[in-house]
Amino acid sequence: MRFLIVAVILACLFPVASSAHQKVFFSGEVKDKENHPIPQALVAIEGTNTGVFTDENGYYSLEITQGKHTISISAIGYKLQKVLIDFKSNKQQNFILESLVVNLSSVEIYGKTKSQQLREGSFTVNSLDVKRSASELNNINSLVGRSSGIKIREDGGVGADFDLSINGLSGNSVRYFIDGIPLASLGNGVSLANLPVNIVDRIEIYKGVVPADLGADALGGAINILTKKEVKNYLDISYGIGSFNTHKTDLSAQYTEPKSGWFIRPSLGVNYSKNNYTMKGVEVWDAYADEFKSVDVKRFHDDYFAFFGQTSIGITNKKWADVFSVTASYASTDKDLQTGSVQNKVYGMATRTSDAYNIGGQYRKRHFLTKGLTTEFSFTQTWDHAIVVDTAYRKYRWDGSYTESSRNEITGRGKSIRHTIRPLTIGRANFDYFLNEQHSFNFNYLFDHISNKRKDDFDQEFEPTKDYLSKHIIGISYKQNFWQDRLTNTFFVKEYITHLKVGQQDLSWITGSSKIKSSSTNNNWGYGITSRYFLTDLLAVKASFERSVRLPSTREYLGNGSTIYPNFLLIPENSRNFNLGLLGTLRLAPHHNLHYDINLFSRKVKDYIRYVISDTEGTGQYENVSNVTINGIEGELRYDYNDLFQAIANVSYLDEKSKTKYQLNGKPNATYNNRVPNNPWLFSNIELNFKKKNIFGQKDNQLKAAYFFQYVHWFYLTWKDYGSFNSEYVIPTQFINNASLTYSLQKERYNVSLECSNIFDKKVYDNYMMQKPGRAFFCKLRVFIN
Repeated sequence: MRFLIVAVILACLFPVASSAHQKVFFSGEVKDKENHPIPQALVAIEGTNTGVFTDENGYYSLEITQGKHTISISAIGYKLQKVLIDFKSNKQQNFILESLVVNLSSVEIYGKTKSQQLREGSFTVNSLDVKRSASELNNINSLVGRSSGIKIREDGGVGADFDLSINGLSGNSVRYFIDGIPLASLGNGVSLANLPVNIVDRIEIYKGVVPADLGADALGGAINILTKKEVKNYLDISYGIGSFNTHKTDLSAQYTEPKSGWFIRPSLGVNYSKNNYTMKGVEVWDAYADEFKSVDVKRFHDDYFAFFGQTSIGITNKKWADVFSVTASYASTDKDLQTGSVQNKVYGMATRTSDAYNIGGQYRKRHFLTKGLTTEFSFTQTWDHAIVVDTAYRKYRWDGSYTESSRNEITGRGKSIRHTIRPLTIGRANFDYFLNEQHSFNFNYLFDHISNKRKDDFDQEFEPTKDYLSKHIIGISYKQNFWQDRLTNTFFVKEYITHLKVGQQDLSWITGSSKIKSSSTNNNWGYGITSRYFLTDLLAVKASFERSVRLPSTREYLGNGSTIYPNFLLIPENSRNFNLGLLGTLRLAPHHNLHYDINLFSRKVKDYIRYVISDTEGTGQYENVSNVTINGIEGELRYDYNDLFQAIANVSYLDEKSKTKYQLNGKPNATYNNRVPNNPWLFSNIELNFKKKNIFGQKDNQLKAAYFFQYVHWFYLTWKDYGSFNSEYVIPTQFINNASLTYSLQKERYNVSLECSNIFDKKVYDNYMMQKPGRAFFCKLRVFIN
């Protein structure tokens, strides 16, 4: 806390008063004639590069010098409006734009999109525009996995468990949100991999340091999925079919009633795949030769089905609320389990199903009770029920053959039909107070309570139990903006309170349930600072620090009911996260722009939680590692030419090592100074995008082609000193090539996309050396009516 107090005192010494009389605050709303807000309208000062885009409610705000200025207000599909205003003091003015239906010639606008504004903020963050890629995207994972500093590793094909790392920290060190609410509210079966692409507007990826208003107990970072908030009626529907009997359907729509402001917004996502891709070089017993032989066989027990449906009903732009909505959703998954956590553990009959019902509400109001105060309340209740069926006394091989056994497939114990019922309650209150252009404050409170009820339909000796895990996360932040946004600082403090109540006592020698109190409460503090300064328009420097705390997640404490055992002895992780970055945009020539972003980072983690697997059982458990340090560098270059060609290249290098010198018994630790295993430490991506409009002389159509290359350097599967380089303990270097082609008609109303992944059919490994699919094709048809 001493660091935070000193930082706040120093920040207050900035000479802000000297410039206050020269600047005034200009704000208001931009709407159409039907009183609908117009998002992404550009409000700019003519003759300068100063301007701002309106938010989803049509609201804008910017700082401007005193005197007369011509203000231009423009938006796609509306007539340009110019107004001469004499600014003598703070001014609030609303604008109404008239619709325009004409063919516009190409112009170059120097306003910044929301994604670019976010990247140029004080936090180290990637912002991905999903809406622009909706026609060609198969799933969100593929886009996120190409982002700088991000690595996604999947255990198999469609619907497989996956692990996402940000600057080396992965798993539950990364928290997921949708519109600021934990993604878990939609059910444990909903993830980046199966969330409907059509409902997503953009994705924000925070690295290491996470803003307090997100309410995250994250160590490695956070991902916030922003859904579409269109103000007009639309229908967006797509269907895709691909290799390995894969089918995918997404639907998103909205109907609004202009006069009353009422809206209804349904969405739907369906995923199915047999995942019967070929496993290359796996061992199968040859009875005639009386030995194991290496063969290529297809997966035979990996069917996956997922359904997600959601409907939001609400009202907008009322005096008492900017937005008030009620949302209900249902998510269901049905998955055959083909393997355990390691590839040599083959299942043939085990399955996992889940159902989740959710209902929630949201209220948002700008200028709540007083001018400058924006308030947002949200509440969700989720009923999540998962069933793992493991009743086969068999031991399977990769060719589908099996031998009778005296144990079940997953845990090697008795037959089981295990139910895990997890009701989840989440509440969030967020207050933003905009004092003036230089100073703003935020208070955020997140409540997260989950129950863990277990019962078994088959095992008569199993005693039903009930556990509780509650979290209270409080965040307070103060933001400064000086010198026309050239300097931005944010100071924040967080408090984490967790309460755990344990009812289960079975397998206590594994879970540690007999060694802890049945009920316990813990309190932790975190704090941090972020800063960004534009030296010139071509160069900005940003730095951030956070003393972060991450509470063990439900999955880590309580397991997943099948392949992951609970561990009640886990303690919270804590880390000191540092980031130092350079970024900027070079305008090489008209329509030629080069963006660069370089980031140095350091993570010093204590009580690091990592997943440890058992090679014999194929199961695992999360455990604490005393000390881990992660140092690294990442960089990205983006070149754009006139919306016709884009090239992106990024590279990430991590030095992630265990710094635990001694074991608990005082003996030297053999893994001291070893790289943390199963984590790639050098990887890069290259992306090339081509766009050509008016193909074949047809107006309002376009052709987009894209090529993606990924390089992953070899990395250790286990601790270095537990194996040797020339063995199965190393995952080899990988080169992955993907390509896509998309043709669109009538201003992207009708779209067809073809994708080929793993073009050269390479043997590709991922998490714990699990084989991923070989060459695969996917065709997607999309219709978007606006």
